[in-house]
Amino acid sequence: MLARSRFILVLVVGALLAVLSFSLQYLHLIPTNPVAEQRSLGKSRKRVNPVLHTDPPAPDPIRDTHQYCNYPNLTEHGWEGHSPADYRLLSVQVMIRHGDRFPLYSIPKTKKPAIDCTLSEKRKPSHPLLASFISHMALGGRGHWDASLGSLPRLPNHSTCEIGELTQT
Repeated sequence: MLARSRFILVLVVGALLAVLSFSLQYLHLIPTNPVAEQRSLGKSRKRVNPVLHTDPPAPDPIRDTHQYCNYPNLTEHGWEGHSPADYRLLSVQVMIRHGDRFPLYSIPKTKKPAIDCTLSEKRKPSHPLLASFISHMALGGRGHWDASLGSLPRLPNHSTCEIGELTQT
């Protein structure tokens, strides 16, 4: 019971301070700006930053792509070979982030954008290993897949994107 009464006391004091602060500031019971007579007639110390009229750098799509993308042939080194002896690798999961994301939400009474979500090595830009990736994923029956994933397609197989789906380019 003591903790509850302390909490109520703190709550009441906080509310009282909030009301007092509001009344002092917004009902102008205390001045918030200096009075005109008290201001010095000296020079204003306001700093004026010059506006530089330089053109922005020209967009470089290749440089932007290098900053945005993680290339599959660029390897990240970690703790390879440093796992305990009794550990055994059970699976490897590869996540590939490619292209643009189809909108996550639809706006009522608007048409879905016509964006093609199928993977094709003929569509440019394309990675040189995309054709082998598509053919490897087509051999899905030979791999070790979890039974619950058996009914799902390995690759996007429809031309219209679903909500939140990624595109190739």
